[in-house]
Amino acid sequence: MDSEARKITEEAWLICPNWTEVRRFTKNKNNKDKFFEYMFIDSGIVVGALGENPPLMKTRKEIEIDEARKEYQKLITSGWQVTEPKW
Repeated sequence: MDSEARKITEEAWLICPNWTEVRRFTKNKNNKDKFFEYMFIDSGIVVGALGENPPLMKTRKEIEIDEARKEYQKLITSGWQVTEPKW
């Protein structure tokens, strides 16, 4: 795992190669589990021709932080790029 994936401790944003979908990785700060940290992964669809509107959020899942880092790395490897916050 590269150092970029390790950095997603609070929030990180990715956009897919054709700029139609975004993912937001955010740490669950209200987690009650004393043994594992969790992250939310929100997926959204880019709205408008130039993405001038905020993406339409479609899904949210909560997974252990190590699994979130693996998913982040897999997306980067498949061509997703870091982007600025979209909403």
